[in-house]
Amino acid sequence: MGFARRISTVLEMSLPPLWVQVWVEAGREGRIFTYSAAPALGLAVGDLVGVRLRGRPQIGLVVDTLAEVPADLDPAVIQSVEGLHQAAAVDPHWQALLQEVSRQCHTSLFRTLKTALPPGWLGQRPGRAQPQLRTQLWLELVESPQPLTSRQCQLIDRLRESPGSAAPQSTVMAWGFSRSLLQALVAKGWLRSSRQVLSGGGAPQPGAVQQSPDLAGGPLESPRPLNPEQQAALEQILAGSSGQEFLLWGVTGSGKTEVYLQAAAACLASGRSALILTPEIGLIPQLLDRCRARFGGRILEFHSGLSERARIAAWRRCLQAGSTEPLIAVGTRSAVFLPLAPLGLIVLDEEHDSSYKQASPMPCYHAREVARLRCRAAGARLLLGSATPSLESWLACRRPQQPASLLRLSRRISGQEPAPVRVVDLRQELAEGHRRLISRALMERMERLQERGEQAVVLVPRRGYSSFLSCRSCGEVVQCPHCDVSLTVHRLRDGSQTLRCHWCGHRQPLTSRCGACGSTAFKPFGAGTQRVMEQLEQELSGLRLLRFDRDSTRGRDGHRGLLQRFAAGEADVLVGTQMLAKGMDLPRVTLAAVLAADGLLHRPDLRASEHCLQLLLQLAGRAGRGERPGEVIVQTYLPDHPVIQHLIDGRYDIFLEAELQLRRQAQLVPFSRACLLRLAGPSGAATATAAAALAEQLRPQVEQAGWQMIGPAPAAVARVAGRYRWQLLLHGPAGADLPLPPEAELRAGLARSVSLSIDPDPIEL
Repeated sequence: MGFARRISTVLEMSLPPLWVQVWVEAGREGRIFTYSAAPALGLAVGDLVGVRLRGRPQIGLVVDTLAEVPADLDPAVIQSVEGLHQAAAVDPHWQALLQEVSRQCHTSLFRTLKTALPPGWLGQRPGRAQPQLRTQLWLELVESPQPLTSRQCQLIDRLRESPGSAAPQSTVMAWGFSRSLLQALVAKGWLRSSRQVLSGGGAPQPGAVQQSPDLAGGPLESPRPLNPEQQAALEQILAGSSGQEFLLWGVTGSGKTEVYLQAAAACLASGRSALILTPEIGLIPQLLDRCRARFGGRILEFHSGLSERARIAAWRRCLQAGSTEPLIAVGTRSAVFLPLAPLGLIVLDEEHDSSYKQASPMPCYHAREVARLRCRAAGARLLLGSATPSLESWLACRRPQQPASLLRLSRRISGQEPAPVRVVDLRQELAEGHRRLISRALMERMERLQERGEQAVVLVPRRGYSSFLSCRSCGEVVQCPHCDVSLTVHRLRDGSQTLRCHWCGHRQPLTSRCGACGSTAFKPFGAGTQRVMEQLEQELSGLRLLRFDRDSTRGRDGHRGLLQRFAAGEADVLVGTQMLAKGMDLPRVTLAAVLAADGLLHRPDLRASEHCLQLLLQLAGRAGRGERPGEVIVQTYLPDHPVIQHLIDGRYDIFLEAELQLRRQAQLVPFSRACLLRLAGPSGAATATAAAALAEQLRPQVEQAGWQMIGPAPAAVARVAGRYRWQLLLHGPAGADLPLPPEAELRAGLARSVSLSIDPDPIEL
C-alpha cells in the first residue's frame, strides 16, 4: 500500500461514524431504525441504502442524518449500512407528491413509496445468487436443396431480411411460426440452430433482430403538417398557463398523436421533459415507434412488460438526466411516478380507459389524478386525449371553476367520413333459420375482402374457445374449484381442449362425464376468439386469419409482432378481444365487426353503458382510416338498446348529456363520491363476520359525515383463488374526504387471515 493511500485510510478510520435513520419494511407502515454509516458513503436524506433487519437484507430509505447517536441507543450494538443502493432516489418534491397520493388513497406512505419506486428498490430482498450465464437458441439460415411448403418459404424470406440471416428462436416464434415448423426446417437442412451466450444485461448478441429499434443514429422524422383544427389545438396547449389542463376530444383518426408529439417537441425545446401515457402495454409498440422516429435516443419506455433490470435502468436515467437531458418517457399507468424533472407536459392518451385505475394492490390510485397532482406541483400542462372522453373529464370542461379547456378535432385527417354502422338483428336471423355465429350480412362482406385487397377486425367479447361448458342432461356448469365463475374452454395447438379460469389461472382437462349426474352430454356455450377463428376457417376457406388476445400476444414483443404481420398484409382478418379497439392505426382496415354486443350491454355496473359505447365507438374508429371508406357491422339481439342507437348516430356528446342528467337526478358519481372496502379471506364465515364488524365500527363516523353505507354484501364474484370476498360501499358528497380512520386502525380489528383493500372512487361499482 502506498504512503498516500495509508494516510487516507488512517484519516478515514479516525473520523466518527455517521448516524442515519433508515425507513425499512417492518409491517405495512414500515419502521425507522438507526444505523451507522462510514462518512465515505456520503449519505443524505433521500438515498436508498442496503441494510440488515433481523439478519435479512433490505433496501431502506434514509430519512434523517444525525450528528450523534440517540441517547437511548448503545452505539456498540447498532448495525452498519452495508452500502449505497441509489443516491437521491427520493427528493422532497417527489415525496410530497406521494404523501398526497397516500392521503387520497387512504393508505400508508411506505406502501405508496414501494408502488412508485422500481420493483425491488424498497423493502426486503432475497439474497443475490451468483450471476449465471444465460443462453439463447439462435436460428441461422443455410441453403438446402430440400423443397419447401409455402409457409416455410414465408419464414425463409423473413429470415433473409434479418441481419446476418439469423434471429433468436423466440423472435421467430413471435413472428407467428410454430416450433414444429422450425424443427422441420432444421431437419431439412434449411436452418442451423445453436446456443449463444447473451451479453451481461440479457441483451441479444449482434445480429439479433430488434423489434423496437432505437432510431437515434439515423435521420429523424420531421413533424407532419397540421390541419387548422390541429394547429389551433396545439397553439392553445403551448399558450396554456402553468398547471393548466386540456381535454383533446378528437374523433378516431383525427391526428391526436401528432398534436401530442409536437407539444412534446416544444416541451423538449424549452428544456423540460414530457411523459406520454397509454392504457395498455399492447399500445406501447406503435407509440414508441412514432416517438423514436421523431425524437431518437431521447425516448425511454417504462411498463410492467419490461424486465426488472430495464425498469431500474429507465428510472436511473430519469434521475441522472435532470435539466441537462430532457427526456420523453412513454409508458403505462405506473410510469406516472417516473422522477422526470423539470417536467413540462403529461399526456394521457385514451384518457377514458379504465386501465388507468389501479384496483389492487393498494394504493388504488388513478393515473389521471396523480398526473393532475404532478402538473399542478411542477407547473406542467396536462393533456387528456380521447375520441370518447370520460364523463368526469367532459364535465370538468363545463364547470367554470375548473381549469380545464376543451379542444375539438372533429374530422379525420384522411378526409374520410366516419364509417356507417349496420346493425344485424340476430332475432331475425334466428327466425329465418340462420343459427351460426356469423350472420349472413357479415359473411357476405368478409367474402369480398381479399378481392378488394382490404382487411377487417372482428371483436369477440371473450378469449378462449367457449364461454362455459354445460351438461345438457342436468344443466350443471363446470365451475372453477377456487372461484365462483365458470371455466372457459380453450383449444390447444394439437387440437385438444382444456378448461381454464380467467380469474385465478387454474387449468384442468376436459372431462368426458358430468360430475353431477354422470352424463356424457356436454355442450360448450358462447363463443370465444378461438371458436370464432375455427368457424371462419371452416366457412371462409382461404381467408387468412390472426388472433389478437392475451393468449396470442404473450412475450416481450408479442403485440408488436402480431400487429406488424397484420399491417404487412399477412392476414385478412384480425380476430380479438377489447384490445382491438384501443388506438391502433391500420389503414387497410375497412370493416369493423362486433359479433356479440349483448354481452357488453348487461354488465351490473353504473358505468356499463358508458364503457360499452366507448368500446364500440373506438372499434368503429378502426375502419376507414385510410383512403378507402369503412363500414361497421354489429350483431345483437337488442338493436333498439340506447347504446346501439347512439352508436348508429355517432353523437357521443348527446349520450354524455343524457347520461349526465341521469346521474345528476340520482345523485350518482360524479355528483357524489364512492369508496369500496373489499375484504377477502380463506373462510367464508370469518370474512362475512369481519365485514359485519367493520360495518358496525364505521357506521357512526360514516353517518355523522353525511355519507351512506351499503352492505356488507358478497362481491359480484364471491370467491376468487379460494378466498371469499365481501365488500362495503360508501356514498358521500362530491369532493368530500373519506370518512375513514387511518388504515392501521381499520385493520386492527380484523383477523390476520382477512385482508382489506380501500378503493376510493372505484371504476366498477
